[in-house]
Amino acid sequence: MTFLPQWLHNWLGLNYPAQRIPLTVTLPLVKSTPLPVLNTLYQLQKTRETEDEDAQFFRLILKALKQLNRCDTSVTQREEYNHRLAALFYPLTQLKLGRFGKDGGIPDSDVRAGILESLIAICAEFVSSYGVVIQYYQQCSRFRYARSLKKLDLAVFRFFEFLKLEQSIKGLRYQELSEKSWSMANTVIHILVASDRLNVVLKPLEQMYCTDRPVATTRAIDTYLSLQMLERLQLSFWPIQWQTWLQRSIGLGDLKMELSVLSEQKNKSQMSFVYCADPTPSRFTPASDKRGVAPLVLQWDQLHQVFTNDLAQVLRSRQPDRPATLSRHLSLFHADEQLAIAQLQFERFNAYPARMETILDQEKAVPDLRIFIGFKDVFALLRHIASGGARKPIGHRMTDLLARHSAVFSDDAQATIESVWSLQYQDDKLICLSSLESRHTTPMHIGDLAACMLEQADWHQPKLCVVQRILRPLQGRVYIEMQVLSDQAEAIFFESQMPTVAHFTNNTLPGNELVQAIRGKNADVIQLILPRGVRLDLASQLTLNTKNGMELAHPGHLMNASKSFSVYALRGSEPVSQVRSGQKVQSMDA
Repeated sequence: MTFLPQWLHNWLGLNYPAQRIPLTVTLPLVKSTPLPVLNTLYQLQKTRETEDEDAQFFRLILKALKQLNRCDTSVTQREEYNHRLAALFYPLTQLKLGRFGKDGGIPDSDVRAGILESLIAICAEFVSSYGVVIQYYQQCSRFRYARSLKKLDLAVFRFFEFLKLEQSIKGLRYQELSEKSWSMANTVIHILVASDRLNVVLKPLEQMYCTDRPVATTRAIDTYLSLQMLERLQLSFWPIQWQTWLQRSIGLGDLKMELSVLSEQKNKSQMSFVYCADPTPSRFTPASDKRGVAPLVLQWDQLHQVFTNDLAQVLRSRQPDRPATLSRHLSLFHADEQLAIAQLQFERFNAYPARMETILDQEKAVPDLRIFIGFKDVFALLRHIASGGARKPIGHRMTDLLARHSAVFSDDAQATIESVWSLQYQDDKLICLSSLESRHTTPMHIGDLAACMLEQADWHQPKLCVVQRILRPLQGRVYIEMQVLSDQAEAIFFESQMPTVAHFTNNTLPGNELVQAIRGKNADVIQLILPRGVRLDLASQLTLNTKNGMELAHPGHLMNASKSFSVYALRGSEPVSQVRSGQKVQSMDA
């Protein structure tokens, strides 16, 4: 037997396995399809000025990518076209994401929805094209494979970058990555581990195609881990503005996790398994793998510790004379937003997976559905009910109610065409509704307070909810998930004990001003729901102005917080007359 020198052994690529992990990418290849011509794109890049021209620019990029993915071309030409099209696509995309990442909910404007959907489709085509490149190198001979490792590194890195970009843009549209995308991602990360290329650093897209970015390098594995973190934190539960912040925090390294092979796993309380070609992002219980490839292990303990500590420190910071150390990614927010974000990230991390697919097979028409969105409208509705019920109109909404229409769910501004909404699921804590999205739908966002009336019996006593999730699993179809806060509610006023920011204004209210609030009740507790910017001194007593007269009560702990309101527990309210009578009896006894 002839023994080769080690240098020759490596030069021939014999140190790599002959059979490598395959990646299956199926494209509609047509031999007669020519390569795309990019002259029109380069011309439009120089002359575009309007929103329509930008949309046309993206449509042309998408057309070119689809043509490329139908063309039976060499891998070298595919790599060159990927690079040229990415250089055209990425800079303008970052500008659009900066604009559309500031706000979003229901409904989405035609312009916003159209451009974001185009960007999603373009990213999917890039992912497929780079997947073909990876597929080619995984199938070539060991000799060629050894000489193509740098090209494979770049293809893997760009594959994950465009998949992450697709995930981020889908988050802005409240969509999620498909099972096919996760199957490809989990295969590619296994390819990266098997080739022992985890620590290769490369320039990211923003460094390559945006000249104003500082010099930076990163690893493909870090991009894959950010995919997993965003998946577990479930962007469909996050307001749009906070999604941008979350992704920036992950990109800066404020939020981290680890990946290891099964043989290196440590005793971790928080871990999940990544199987090759698995359409599920990761599994928290071991499963059988017919491919014979050992699963990788995601270690979540570090992230779990950060979220637990964040929530504890934010709660501590709200108590007087209790210093707290906040994480860098929370320190830039207002105190109310700090609590809402800390609570959201902690809940979503621990509640994962929360898949809506398990309840989408249940459907019930709700022709008498009425819903009011936002603290201001909910407060007005409750005041209207207290003043005489559902027979007197209050603005256009109650007129719509009397006409058995709802402007919230109407397909035109005059409520002459009524959208069909369905109740997908309901229990004591959750309500899920679905419908076709209308451009005239009254705006609603994650974190908004909602008064929900599913049937006529609820018109006198609506359920108070918070919009906690929006999901668009299909084109034109929208699902809204609402967490039930209370079964009974009334609009009240109370005297503020400390300066607060007035709701819907930038003015500061001095103490002893009447502040709008809602008192909610359920089987467990009495709640005090306050608009954003209003804070309580938990050591003081509240004077409540209710429909039954003046009452005194003590605020309890902060139960919940969202982007637009906060919920406190309310302890032992009683009429002022009884309190004064009791004080008078005590003084007489003395």
